[in-house]
Amino acid sequence: MRRRTLATAVVAALAATIVTGSAMASASPAKPSVRPCTMNNVSFYFGGYSYGLSHRSFDVTLLAHDGITCSLSDTPRITFGSPPDQTGKIPVTVNGRGGTLVLRPDSPLHATVRYSVPDAPENKAQVNALQLAMPDGTSRSTNFLFPGTTDIYKGGILVTSWETGIGMGQAEGV
Repeated sequence: MRRRTLATAVVAALAATIVTGSAMASASPAKPSVRPCTMNNVSFYFGGYSYGLSHRSFDVTLLAHDGITCSLSDTPRITFGSPPDQTGKIPVTVNGRGGTLVLRPDSPLHATVRYSVPDAPENKAQVNALQLAMPDGTSRSTNFLFPGTTDIYKGGILVTSWETGIGMGQAEGV
């Protein structure tokens, strides 16, 4: 009888240990979710304009307002507008690695917009607006770098993946 009681006690203690261990494993702290960015949370700026004989580029920098931390897909939500008399859409290629970036006041996000100038009038398209949209659907439009229209090669515009960090191209793990 005593062996049976001891065996029952050992089994009960083992079962309690297993249940406690699985409860602790399921109670591990979850990563806090960060709300999606809205246009009211961020400001965006242009900079780093670069030009050569046929290639042009500039940077778009997003900065969260003071006290705001929000998330943004690393695939830029940027579209480009053209004058009303231009019937064709502007082709846009967007690079992205997949995933979510966190935007903070001390860690801006950067993307580079690259395009070529037309080599002949028949290869010309015009751009006059850049629109930035946030995950919640809010958006803001502005001039495409400069007021007025800009002639670009009709092949379109390339937008790089968002990169994080204080300086251009300094990646930050998020």
